[in-house]
Amino acid sequence: MSKVIVIIGAGNGISKSVAEKFGNEQFSVCLISRRKEKLEKLTAELIEQGIDAYYFTADAGDTDMMKDAFDQIWEKFDFVDVVHYNAAKLKQVNIINETSDSLTRDFKLNVGGVMTALKLVLPDMEKKNSGAILLTGGGFALQPNPNFGSLAIGKAGIRNLAQSLNEALKEKQIFVGTVTVCGLVSEQSQQHSPKNIADKFWELYTERNNWEIQV
Repeated sequence: MSKVIVIIGAGNGISKSVAEKFGNEQFSVCLISRRKEKLEKLTAELIEQGIDAYYFTADAGDTDMMKDAFDQIWEKFDFVDVVHYNAAKLKQVNIINETSDSLTRDFKLNVGGVMTALKLVLPDMEKKNSGAILLTGGGFALQPNPNFGSLAIGKAGIRNLAQSLNEALKEKQIFVGTVTVCGLVSEQSQQHSPKNIADKFWELYTERNNWEIQV
């Protein structure tokens, strides 16, 4: 039976390329996002490539919706081998104009959703002493931009969380890692193309030499 990857925050770009990379490595691919129309299109494109793909609608920041999505996944599959968390609130707002409420709300999606997904899959992963959590990081974690203040805080949180969780779970043979993307994602960029980033996620997953790859 094929392994299963669940991609949270699925769409075009990095997550689509990750779906293609893992799918071509014989993984079944489960996509989670808020917009059904986008998911339907993406899933159809993956199926056309011969990838076993499914979609489930949920908001990554909503705990109940995420639990419902995973319950549906478990109706099809016994075990989730990999979770790729790609969800983030992308907005250009200067940090000075943020509020406590807006930062907290964004942080719940940008970082807190990782813990929601982890808590759902962790019991099974602990039983099997197997599994991986892969997080999409960003260069704002290393060099914050005040015009993207909330996102920068979120990516710093993702980087910290990846390192902390990997240390906490390594004795259970559960790997947590992040690809920190230090540039604008573009099909025209050799280094920052979605395909190259997806290759880095595969390297992170298969080699597990470190909890972070910067690209």
